[in-house]
Amino acid sequence: MSNSPVIAFLNKMTDLILLNVIWLLCCLPVVTAGAATTAAYYVSITSIRCGDGYVVKRFFSSFRKNFLQVTPVWIGVLLCSVILTVDMLFWYRQGTAFSKGMFIVSGIVCFLFLIWVLWLFPVFAKLDGKTGQLAKNAAAFAVGYLPYTAVLLVITGAAVYANLVSLVANSIMLFIGFAVLFYVQSFFFYRVFMNHIDEKFDDFDYPEKIFPNE
Repeated sequence: MSNSPVIAFLNKMTDLILLNVIWLLCCLPVVTAGAATTAAYYVSITSIRCGDGYVVKRFFSSFRKNFLQVTPVWIGVLLCSVILTVDMLFWYRQGTAFSKGMFIVSGIVCFLFLIWVLWLFPVFAKLDGKTGQLAKNAAAFAVGYLPYTAVLLVITGAAVYANLVSLVANSIMLFIGFAVLFYVQSFFFYRVFMNHIDEKFDDFDYPEKIFPNE
């Protein structure tokens, strides 16, 4: 294969477009969005360690592996998101001094929930373990690596803001943008995870174990 930067760039763009399409399609049933997001992070983080290619096989390998474990967590995340949103709206509309204080408390809880969710699916993508322990790991990473968490929040927030104010950004997100966001975030997740995992036992070092026929 050519080492041309142009060819490498085109290969990366093709992989990202493909990942974006697969992720969007697998998110359409909604209930599968958690497993799809976990798989998207798996593909993105793996590409940093092992290089590009095998997008479809890597995605569905992770999707199948994590579906039963991640889906209840994803449903829980959705329910908690609805409850926290309703709670904040309730206190915001009361207009009393007490409600203002409760609104601030709710805002803090929402912030902590947000940074936990930000790490949650990458943790399920990269680490093995029981659901409760992985959820605790996500919280530990979110708080223990606050500088990384802050950067990830800025990156994610910028993407959300751009899509709220620009139709062009909406089009880009639908075409390739979600995959680009996963990929950029994955550089930070990878740097953190490699501090806690012995790569000797990491399947990123042995892609042939995942895809023995390739």
